[in-house]
Amino acid sequence: MNKCLHYASVTKKVTLAIIGGFLMIFLLLHAGINLCLLRDDGGEWYRAACHFMGTNVIIKVFEYVLFAAFILHILLAIVLQIQNWRARGPVGYKIPNKSATRPGSKYMIYTGILVLIFLGIHMMNFYFVKKGWVEGRYLVELSSIDKVDPAVLEQNQMQIVSLFQAQDGDASNAYGIKSVADDLTKDELALFGDGFTAYEPDFYNMAITLFSNTAYVLIYLILIVALAIHLRHAFGSAFQTLGWNHPKYTPFVEGFGLFYAALIGVMFGIVPIWFLLIY
Repeated sequence: MNKCLHYASVTKKVTLAIIGGFLMIFLLLHAGINLCLLRDDGGEWYRAACHFMGTNVIIKVFEYVLFAAFILHILLAIVLQIQNWRARGPVGYKIPNKSATRPGSKYMIYTGILVLIFLGIHMMNFYFVKKGWVEGRYLVELSSIDKVDPAVLEQNQMQIVSLFQAQDGDASNAYGIKSVADDLTKDELALFGDGFTAYEPDFYNMAITLFSNTAYVLIYLILIVALAIHLRHAFGSAFQTLGWNHPKYTPFVEGFGLFYAALIGVMFGIVPIWFLLIY
């Protein structure tokens, strides 16, 4: 019985490590898309990336795989932590444990909780808007006007034209008309009619609004630091769990894990700092 429980625990740890590696790769992709916000193009690159991620069929299927991975990773981490606590007993050890446990591993559950909070905030501000569960800001491309009901277009023509009117003279043609009506509220979106669905969340303007809020940026940066710390220990732990540790290359793995964690922290952290201090 004890042997079965041992193998079950090892299986959980291996599964946790594999899923963690998958999520680490995804984080690089996500952070890379975020860096498009730094490009001074009015959000063109960032919106193009968001449009691709939100409309591509393969990416849509991948979303479900990603969420399943997140949920399974969280559940396995909780179960393993509870097992560790139970193994120690109600009192705990009087003598500090000097086993081969990785430094900082005992804090993984706490940094993991902070990462979960970060994920919840991020989903609330972006993914839930895409799903229509939370109100946000929206955009409509000029090319989508032909999808508006003719009767609605005739009734609201002046208001709709004003939404595409450039305010700063930076327009796509001599008539001062923008190719995209952006930063639209739900009320402004209603001008296109109840049956109009050719719109997307305006993640660019939503990001600018959030990263212009000092309190939000400070909370965001604290959670990013927690994410980096979590990744720092998770990277080496994954290799150790999978049995890929050896005196010859473990130092390299540890160093690369530190580099990866710092890279992710910088890639995610530089964007809010840029918009708060420079933009």
